[in-house]
Amino acid sequence: MASSLWSLRLQITYLLLAASLYTPLLVADSALVRPALKSELVTQSLLLDITTAGNRLVAVGERGHIIYRDPGKEWQQAQVPVISQLTSVHFPTPQVGFAVGHEAMILRSKDAGASWQLIHQDTEEAPLLDVYFTSEQKGFVVGGYGLLLTTNDSGKTWQSLMDDLPNPDGYHNNAITQDTAGNLFIAGERGNLYRSTDAGKHWQSLQLDYDGSLFGLLATSAGQLIASGLRGHLFMSLDAGDSWQALEHAGEQTLNTGLVLENNQLLLLGQNGEYLTGPAQALKLHTLAGRYSLLAAARQGTELIAVGRGGLHSLPLAETLGR
Repeated sequence: MASSLWSLRLQITYLLLAASLYTPLLVADSALVRPALKSELVTQSLLLDITTAGNRLVAVGERGHIIYRDPGKEWQQAQVPVISQLTSVHFPTPQVGFAVGHEAMILRSKDAGASWQLIHQDTEEAPLLDVYFTSEQKGFVVGGYGLLLTTNDSGKTWQSLMDDLPNPDGYHNNAITQDTAGNLFIAGERGNLYRSTDAGKHWQSLQLDYDGSLFGLLATSAGQLIASGLRGHLFMSLDAGDSWQALEHAGEQTLNTGLVLENNQLLLLGQNGEYLTGPAQALKLHTLAGRYSLLAAARQGTELIAVGRGGLHSLPLAETLGR
């Protein structure tokens, strides 16, 4: 019963983390480094994240699946050199993007997600769970067992910042984002939150009266920082993480991540098809037909597309925006 409360993305990853304690490490020529197979059903496969690359949507998921769509066009499957599970994707520019996944794989695209190159892999490292770039050159990835890596050269080289993070027990880092003031934030297991005010050079713990896992972070232009987690727990900070207040809503399912919409309206996605919409302190509960668990969402024109179990799911934009 308890496992059903975990984020789908993290549940799958944690199972593989646990398995690594009892199985041999893969050799350097990993079986996961081979071209992802083309599939006519790729849009219905398990997708774990979606984002925008300019006007294009790009989604990533299981078996190295990456798909993309331009406005008014059909979805296409990208050329991907791995069959690793890919957990997160981010484009700091319309053309250049990064995707991360298991075996600490990091992929880079220079053509808005149509093709990808493997730029980092470590078969002995924990899975990567989120990626965020503050510019085309500067980026961060977070992952299992306290993993935190950074690059200053668009992914050519990576350095570990694990010793700089006040996480001596090595709790999993699940999400990373940046607010409008340039502060960086990481959320993870046991209610752990961290902040850097100097572009990742130094990190400090933030105090939150909650010891469950956090899976998502959102920052709005109004200075709101939203952290989401197990069993619908939701928190907001209005002072860059110095203090937090719990947000009440009617949902009960684990909340993964979400999206900031017009006028700082929020879309928060959860397990079993539940999702929340509206201003932070007046969120409305909705349920997706089929009750597919939702993990991430992105907007393209008048369409709002979420991903998760069952692949792509279109959400009613007018309802989401409260119109």
